[in-house]
Amino acid sequence: MSTAVALGAAALCCAFAMTSAHAVQPAISMGYDHALVLRADGTVWSWGYGNGGQLGLGNSSTRTSPTQIPTLQNVVQVVARGSFSMALKADGTVWAWGDNSGGRTGGSGTSVPVQINGLSNIVSINAGTNTAAAFATDMSGQVFAWGSNSTAQLGSGQTSGGGNPVPRLVAGAQGAVAVSASDAAVLALRQDGKVVAWGSNGNRALAPVAGTATAPVVIDALGTVQAVASTSINISGQYYALKNDGTVVAWGQALTNAPFCGQPGVLNSQYAVIDISPIQGLSRIQQIEPGDGHTLFVDADGAVHACGVNSAGQLGDGTLVNPSREAPKIARVAGLPPVVAAAAGSANSAAIGVDGSVWVWGKTSNLGGTDKSTTAVRVMQGNGAPFDAGRVGDAAGTFAGGQTGPLSNVTVDVGATVSTLHRGKTGRVYVAALAGSILLFLGPNGWTPYTGGAVPAYLGGPLPRTVPVRIASGLNFSGLEGVQLVVGYGVGDDASAAAEMVRAGRYKVVHTLN
Repeated sequence: MSTAVALGAAALCCAFAMTSAHAVQPAISMGYDHALVLRADGTVWSWGYGNGGQLGLGNSSTRTSPTQIPTLQNVVQVVARGSFSMALKADGTVWAWGDNSGGRTGGSGTSVPVQINGLSNIVSINAGTNTAAAFATDMSGQVFAWGSNSTAQLGSGQTSGGGNPVPRLVAGAQGAVAVSASDAAVLALRQDGKVVAWGSNGNRALAPVAGTATAPVVIDALGTVQAVASTSINISGQYYALKNDGTVVAWGQALTNAPFCGQPGVLNSQYAVIDISPIQGLSRIQQIEPGDGHTLFVDADGAVHACGVNSAGQLGDGTLVNPSREAPKIARVAGLPPVVAAAAGSANSAAIGVDGSVWVWGKTSNLGGTDKSTTAVRVMQGNGAPFDAGRVGDAAGTFAGGQTGPLSNVTVDVGATVSTLHRGKTGRVYVAALAGSILLFLGPNGWTPYTGGAVPAYLGGPLPRTVPVRIASGLNFSGLEGVQLVVGYGVGDDASAAAEMVRAGRYKVVHTLN
């Protein structure tokens, strides 16, 4: 049986709803003094300081070992910031709990997850550190923001006081696949690799445009990149972009005890601003994980590197040595297995190994370590056994889709989120439609029926984090009721990628036209 026919048969007999149980790549996120782990089974576990309800367990107690949040299932992404937490479910809904500064939990503060109204078909979430705004990106590439607007984080170019609990569309950020926010400013990565920035722009640290705050503006000087990160350093912030060749550039605020990532001699005043410049000593990077004053970088071998403030040992190199103007510092985190995920919080850091092991370092007295854990500490369960985030042997990826409006005037979006194990690797993304026994693939020249041979790919090359695909916008699809849309991806070139996708089962029926 050919690869494509096998895919069609599997889609017919093994289709399942977006809300059904599934495996995801384990992930971790760090707040001020709490942590969230997304296990491979789609459950969420929390521990640490709980005074603001940020653990999602219905109280304000502190937990020193991971505890499952019972009301969360089928989750695909988690975010911990300050005393605030957020989760994205596989059905595209967003849930929040903890500190309600600026209305980030959608209304009043809550110690259990509550759904954020007005959001659907979401594929990515993020939030600024401490008490800043929250963000969600939907399948069509639109960005929504809610919470504080004290530095124009909500995208209008104007500041305002008070809370904003209702998500609003960020005009000028269309085509986004992911967002990264500091306390005061935001970077959005578009599908075409361009970067859009908005929010606080003190000393033009964010973008080369006039004004202390800016509406969304493209940073043309960056060219195209594959990931962005915003680190909170004072008000202006410091920003990073992962280039397509695996190198990293940085720009923005460079105050004393800021990252100083391989940039000696750039400071001549207390409030100096770094122009876009490469970070020396980093290569083959696949992930950037920003925190509050420090940043982690994961390379192609799963090794973790760090730079920034090190007052609590959050750089993980066995020292408390801070970088300085004279001695920039890129640290190699010691004592870790190869990792599949990492996270930087406020004076703390964490990682998940390929074996499912979970590790923390830095200010981790409520997380299983000490106030100054300078090397990685294994996270343990309450019974003394090692905590395991689970493993996905072939890294399933995440797939979703949906429609807006009737078939006579319908908008349809589908997409894929690539596993952290595969981002940056050569692969192919496939989009198929199954109508009875007819299988069609979406390629560069539109839809083509499959009649054998090579399987047309929607996208090929280095795999990005997210691939949103708009199937239709205000079109008449009358008569196509019941057509199933399938999305998947494989690692490799041409036919080998399609075969690898089928072998790994890395595809899904994401929507049936109705």
